[in-house]
Amino acid sequence: MHLVWAKNQNISMQRILISLLISLCLLSCQKDETIRYNNVTMGNFVDGKFISDQGITYDIVEQTCSGMADTLDRAIISCDVLSKTGDDRYDIRLTGFDEIFTKLPVDSTTVKEADILVENPLSVGEIWYAGGYINMFIYIPIKEGSTRTHLINLVRDDMNSTSENYIFTLKHNAFGEVITAEDTDFILGGTYVSFPIANVIKGDKTQLTLCWT
Repeated sequence: MHLVWAKNQNISMQRILISLLISLCLLSCQKDETIRYNNVTMGNFVDGKFISDQGITYDIVEQTCSGMADTLDRAIISCDVLSKTGDDRYDIRLTGFDEIFTKLPVDSTTVKEADILVENPLSVGEIWYAGGYINMFIYIPIKEGSTRTHLINLVRDDMNSTSENYIFTLKHNAFGEVITAEDTDFILGGTYVSFPIANVIKGDKTQLTLCWT
């Protein structure tokens, strides 16, 4: 599988295809290069254990950060690896964690809510495929001190997608909180987001095209 993304430039609003081919089959099969300290990985909490996107099981036996991480579903964690307890299984000291915003993709031909189809600008700092998810770190411009909720969705282009190339568009609805050339009090807010696509993509050899403004 290969991953391609396209970006709409905010100035010219012309769609530019940025071709970045990543072997998703190889990526999804790679194991964590586990280190003893300051290990950072993304995955899911299952029955009190943390399962990384690479299939490694982490049992939390110590914790130096506050909060109850095992009440979350998907998260990114930092930890110290204390000992290996089995094949791809480790005891860890949890040193930090952050919840991952997770949302199912929607289909362009069945979506009913107009709010979902708004395409305000955003910036994608990182993007990768692992664990059956399209994972991103997204920056959105927000007014300093604002409490307004922004809406993020991944919409599949049902009309133009094929079994060889699935086309998705990242949608951002700022609900009017859109930066202009005259604005000086905006900041960039960042967040991790994961979209599960394992049940959407059929076949091992296919291409994903991601577009956004």
